Amino acid sequence: MKLYTNNRGDWAGTQADARKQFGKERRTIEVPTDKPNLMAFLNQNKVGSSVVQNAPEPDVQAQPELLSRNATSWVAWALDKLRHGERREAEAMLKRGLTIQYAMLKGEA
Repeated sequence: MKLYTNNRGDWAGTQADARKQFGKERRTIEVPTDKPNLMAFLNQNKVGSSVVQNAPEPDVQAQPELLSRNATSWVAWALDKLRHGERREAEAMLKRGLTIQYAMLKGEA
């Protein structure tokens, strides 16, 4: 995969964008495509860092989201229905429980 840079920290994803943004001051960089090496390359070269520069640091020890009691009840009931082979009912109950949870997270419940 190729990215384009002006060697001043600015990057473009297409040759056309690079031409518009950098004119003749551009360099083509071959970028790894496998995820671990791509992430290492992007971090090392601070690709996109100007966009993410003001973003808060992620909480490395974030707690998993907990389901509300109402949503937990629907999800547990759905699991029971799945165990009994009642897939349609299980899907409907699971959707109901997740809808309740989503509404709660948005402050609607």
